Amino acid sequence: MKLPRLRLPASPIENSLEGRAFVFSGFAVAVLAVVLYGEDYVVPAVGVGVAAVGHVVSYRERAGKRGLGRQILLASLVFASLGYFLADSVGAFFGGVLPQANFAILLVAVTSFDLKTRRNCYSSLWISLAILYLAAVYAWDYPFGVLLGLWTLCLAGFWAASHLRRMGAPVAVPVPAVATALVGALALGLIAFVVIPQPSIDPNGPVVVSLPNYVGFKGELENPALPLIQLSGDPSGATGTLDLHYRGRLGDAPVMYVRSGAPAYWRGLVFDTYHDGVWTASNRGFATLQPYVPSRLLPPAPPHNLGTFVQVFRVLRPLPGVISAAYPLQSLYAPVSSLRVDAYGTFRTPDLLRPGQTYSAVSYLPNLSPEELRQDPYVFNPPDANPAYLDYSSLSDRALALAEEVTLDYSSNQFDLVMALTSYLQQNFQYTQQLGHVPAGRDPVDWFLFDAKKGYCEQFATAEVLMLRGLGIPARLATGYATGDYNPVLNQSVVREHDAHAWVEVWFQNHGWVPFDPTPGVPGLAATTFPNHWAGGGIARLIPHLTIGAPMAVLGSLGALAVVPPAVVIALLVTLLWAWMRTWRRRAVAARRLPPGESELLRLYERVQRRLGRRRAPPETPLEYWLAHTARPEGERVPLEELTDAVNEGAYAGRWPDPARVRELAKRLS
Repeated sequence: MKLPRLRLPASPIENSLEGRAFVFSGFAVAVLAVVLYGEDYVVPAVGVGVAAVGHVVSYRERAGKRGLGRQILLASLVFASLGYFLADSVGAFFGGVLPQANFAILLVAVTSFDLKTRRNCYSSLWISLAILYLAAVYAWDYPFGVLLGLWTLCLAGFWAASHLRRMGAPVAVPVPAVATALVGALALGLIAFVVIPQPSIDPNGPVVVSLPNYVGFKGELENPALPLIQLSGDPSGATGTLDLHYRGRLGDAPVMYVRSGAPAYWRGLVFDTYHDGVWTASNRGFATLQPYVPSRLLPPAPPHNLGTFVQVFRVLRPLPGVISAAYPLQSLYAPVSSLRVDAYGTFRTPDLLRPGQTYSAVSYLPNLSPEELRQDPYVFNPPDANPAYLDYSSLSDRALALAEEVTLDYSSNQFDLVMALTSYLQQNFQYTQQLGHVPAGRDPVDWFLFDAKKGYCEQFATAEVLMLRGLGIPARLATGYATGDYNPVLNQSVVREHDAHAWVEVWFQNHGWVPFDPTPGVPGLAATTFPNHWAGGGIARLIPHLTIGAPMAVLGSLGALAVVPPAVVIALLVTLLWAWMRTWRRRAVAARRLPPGESELLRLYERVQRRLGRRRAPPETPLEYWLAHTARPEGERVPLEELTDAVNEGAYAGRWPDPARVRELAKRLS
């Protein structure tokens, strides 16, 4: 049995000048987005100029045959564009600025010299949509929606102009209706601008997607001051200290943007050793990895996790080369020569993070519900055989007695005990950033618990870590940044200096390190969750990254609303099945009613119209269509008269030809 060869039907030549103008305009809108948000100018300007010339050439030569020499030249230019992309993305030979977008721009510019058919024009539009998407990665404000709307109008304009040209109708715009629509859209936009909160700052510096690849680790690390942590120049680049006697000024200046579907704590350095009011890291080992760290080089996924979510970080001011991200990590990419990871999972870059630089991470969304954590048994041995996680030698006897008193009635499971101590600190102590110096000779934790009774996040977190250790529970101090000002519409956090934060990580036997935050005014269990959009919002964000078993966990977390998504899916499937069955039945009935030669004759008539490059307009009779084509030079070469007579006899007299005559007619017209 010979299988039929799959082949796309021929695409008609695109004769609409207006349609081609819309195709070029869509490309220009996408390039404008790259210029505005990528702040790259040379390749976009060249691309638009070359594409304009290419559109003129391809329109003038749309009816001609494709010459072999031109095809070879265009193919060579496409490969040259690919070479540019590889050189700029891997070696940063041209600055490493938006190499993906620039490659797509060059691709559209080169192929614009060969846009003959309607399918070619659609392909050009889809590539320009890809350019718009690449710009969207770096679009951090609402006005980007205007560019997206303009591109959509270009797509609709091309579709309308192309079909009007095919029917021989002029391209005209109803001015009053369009003016009304524009005024209404402008009014709605102004209302939305007033109602929806706007980001209060603008990005400073260009968007750079690759750091200089030639920069490597030099045995020492240069770092500016970080509000909470003092970073040293250890050869591994993996150490630092947090001194409870020291507190840097925390202003409102932004430090980074984070594009993420889920607000989280952006963890940086971790500390396990506390002595005389100073935190340090006892394990100074590190490993060097490539700039892309896949999941196989990272710890395994946490059990019962709900999926993964992506974060894109854009730096707004000089920062130490510490990768802040939501943990646990599934993968990480920072376009540098190499990365270093310490024993606590923190990653470092060879040089400072500078304004405009970006990196991305994919993190797991662990299931850290109270019900899950209550099932974990008490831990008797410290993780990684690190005794520092249970060291509470700096804790005074009365602080230990206070911890035992607070948790006396909550020793049934580890989670309730940790939450009891967390809630006690949140409810009985005051958070302030205006704290005086710790008196000389006093331990900062004792002074915080029994004298000042107020402090900043470092005091709260240090007190809980030591008190948990005194109760036999492994704990450590984590530092980084709190969520920041999260905008659920943009899926973006603006992280400022005053968001520098410290919190507690507690080891659970089945879930690893779990974050808790004893600082007043925040949830004690600092688990990452998706923002509370409408019921399906969280599910929509999880769909691209769901793992086996995650859908049931997500639905279970919705409670009574869990019946809504399955009900919607079932209703949609039933509706589609009913519509399909009704359409199939209608077609079957219509086919039984048609005379034997009618369907074959009409299919042949459609094929001839496609061959002539123009379909018959709805108000146009077959005779008018035939006369219009005989008036054209190419129409005289197509014997359309006999076919038109057969269609008229069938449509107006009911005398449809038999199938044998239709097949004979098709043979003569081929």
